[in-house]
Amino acid sequence: MKKIIIVCCMLTVIFGCGNKKSNIIPEGNDAPETEDIAVKTEQQNSADPEVITERVKAIYEAVAAAYPEVHDISPSNDVLDDTYCSSEWNTLVQMVNAKDAEKMGKEAFFDSDYWIMGQDWGKISISDVKVEVKDNQHANASFLLHNLDTATKVTLELIFERGEWYIGNFIDETNKVNWKKSMTKYLEEKGKKAQEEAADDGIIEYEVP
Repeated sequence: MKKIIIVCCMLTVIFGCGNKKSNIIPEGNDAPETEDIAVKTEQQNSADPEVITERVKAIYEAVAAAYPEVHDISPSNDVLDDTYCSSEWNTLVQMVNAKDAEKMGKEAFFDSDYWIMGQDWGKISISDVKVEVKDNQHANASFLLHNLDTATKVTLELIFERGEWYIGNFIDETNKVNWKKSMTKYLEEKGKKAQEEAADDGIIEYEVP
């Protein structure tokens, strides 16, 4: 009789341990990727139109501060670009500036300012912000940009990178100017002209930027 009781107790202990093991979180390759989950959650939250709207408003509050109504010297775009624009945008601007430098100040591309959509400015503000989310990493924001007595309809193409939304392109809807496409076209034309000049010099190998 005692042997039967002892056997029953041993079976209870064995099955009890088995049940406990089934509740243990798997380790190694079977464990959930908590870091990936955190990143996905962050991206999903960041794609909230309200979050993007607040980001755009904050950016243009900084623009208004950078372009004070009382001014003698035009502010540099470098700080705004570095802080609020995408890596690709900054690379394009650098390439355009490099091409302009080769011409010693002649035929400069930037005869207008994409931040204020003009050459002169007064009080800068935006209104009627609307956001269209494409996916977790792409969105468009449209608004009216108020500068002096002009209201320009602007669309920003936004990219989520480095944990935040950055401007990947400025589009002046009122005057039909797509700044990214214009810069790309300018670089292609410059590259084509350089190729033709190199060909005239008898150089066969050349590279398009």
